Amino acid sequence: MTTIKTRMGMEAEISSDWTGEPAILEGAIVIGAGAAGLAAAYALIEAGIATEILEREGRLAEPWHHRHENLHLNTHRDLSTLPGVSFPQGTPAFPHRSAVIRLFNDFAQTHRLPIAFGVVVEEIDFRGDHWLLKTSTGPRAARHVVIATGRDRQPFIPAWKGMKDFSGKIVHSAHFGRASDYAGTKVLVVGAGNSGFDALNHLSGVETGQMWLSARNGPSLLPKRIGKIAVHRFSPVMARLPARLADAVMAATQRLVFGDLGTYGLPP
Repeated sequence: MTTIKTRMGMEAEISSDWTGEPAILEGAIVIGAGAAGLAAAYALIEAGIATEILEREGRLAEPWHHRHENLHLNTHRDLSTLPGVSFPQGTPAFPHRSAVIRLFNDFAQTHRLPIAFGVVVEEIDFRGDHWLLKTSTGPRAARHVVIATGRDRQPFIPAWKGMKDFSGKIVHSAHFGRASDYAGTKVLVVGAGNSGFDALNHLSGVETGQMWLSARNGPSLLPKRIGKIAVHRFSPVMARLPARLADAVMAATQRLVFGDLGTYGLPP
């Protein structure tokens, strides 16, 4: 027996028919209860579509529980909320991971979202007029399926040549741990994205040995704030600009705040 939620908070139950085939949910199954899955389910329910959420973990925001203790969002709190639920007053401009975990749970509880935890979707098959899902708790069927499994659940480390002979540690940013663990060691950070610079920011406060950054291209570096204004507040405006103009604005801001980064070996 499965409980799903419909508009106005009404609940309904679906069960397998006498043949053993699952009854078809005349609505949607959302796979994944991360930010995208929760928001999609909320929108579907608001539109009057019966919806069920399947989450493989036993609790919300599981990846956030395992990230390092100093992890913060790199997006401003005002641009990182979920419909109808905001960060509590006093939350830092760039919320700590614990605040993100709390936001997910507050959102699910506020809207009474129907989440089935511990359900692993193993296979999805289209049957002409509906989707059949093979899961760890039995088959499910629905007219629509939304895939919201995210992109950072499984850390990926490429198989570099010579990796097996390397005598040091190779650590994915998902398992960064504490910056103090790297004291006195030489560190190479591979990748100039958000995770790479997050690691660099924390490592800069520790007496490490020599430290390098490996970047495929010159990254666009912007300060978190100019004066007391969080730069990220301008991102909705920047997103509407043509790419060339946005690049020019970011390059000018980078040069104004940091100077010529070419002296540090960073290309444009």
